[in-house]
Amino acid sequence: MQPTVRAFATVATAIAILATPLAAQWNASRADSHAPIGVMGDHRHEKGEVMLSYRYMHMSMEGSRDGTDALVDEDIVSPTGNDFMVTPTEMPMGMHMFGAMFAPSDRITLMGTLPIHDNSMDHITRAGATFSTESGGIGDIKVGGLVGLADWADQSLHLNAIVSLPTGSIEEQDVLPTSDGNEVQLPYPMQVGSGTVDLMPALTWLGQTGDWSWGAQGGGTFRLGTNDRDWTLGDKVFGTFWWGRLLGRNLSAALRVQATNTGDIEGADAAPSVDPAVVPTARTDLRSGTTVEAGLGVNLYFPRAKAFRIAGEFLVPLVRDLDGPQLETDWTFVLGLQVVPIH
Repeated sequence: MQPTVRAFATVATAIAILATPLAAQWNASRADSHAPIGVMGDHRHEKGEVMLSYRYMHMSMEGSRDGTDALVDEDIVSPTGNDFMVTPTEMPMGMHMFGAMFAPSDRITLMGTLPIHDNSMDHITRAGATFSTESGGIGDIKVGGLVGLADWADQSLHLNAIVSLPTGSIEEQDVLPTSDGNEVQLPYPMQVGSGTVDLMPALTWLGQTGDWSWGAQGGGTFRLGTNDRDWTLGDKVFGTFWWGRLLGRNLSAALRVQATNTGDIEGADAAPSVDPAVVPTARTDLRSGTTVEAGLGVNLYFPRAKAFRIAGEFLVPLVRDLDGPQLETDWTFVLGLQVVPIH
């Protein structure tokens, strides 16, 4: 079985196991009524409620991989290796995300998020020299709504109908060793936007029983058209499930697994600095892959203190099957704050 098929079969099987009939009543005031903080659009609000949120995400990427095999950086730039002149060695990615939700009815919750990126990438050349590039700024704003489809006993199902707007830059530049001190266009992973309108549909299923809770979400990101620099990021599909437990009146923890499949870029940037013969990050056919991650999330929730929540989640990869040479993700950490000032 192919890794992609195997990963999504695992998620589907887990969802089927979790979706057993239960008998209690859904309680939105429990600490475990929220998914791990890395899951977006996991819950709706009651009519008239407003929620404000902040998340900080840090992703550490170090070393490259081709398929499931780890690569040595020096081999990638070796004349007898992949024949690249330069390769990335490390990419710390930081993102601040500000969000707001408002429920005009019990069935519909409107939402919007504003991301701010802070990225850097270290490189090594065939001659053994090293250099770094940086990019950042406002990313693609996402707006939409969560639409309730069904609520029964202690379970809930809703549709995530989100649209990503092309507000992030696709013209990030920095100085390269060969650019004579001038800033030039950076390759695709260093851009902070997609440059296209993207549809982001998903389904989210939640449940509780006793001191336990569970949830599952599946969806994707689907690009519409081609951006102004004549390329389109690959589509992405994902499935995730989590299993949580109350640890006290205001504390819960959850284990989560997520599988993600990303496609290659279509088209190409015509900038001379984005040369596919020089560095793997400029290759549009080396951007696809499948990853499976797992980790632990913790919620600290105070429903009587204007519904205040602080949460963290840490994820590590179980499977990294990449069309490379391509930088691999080593771990992801998310810390978030949420408050409902208006009930």
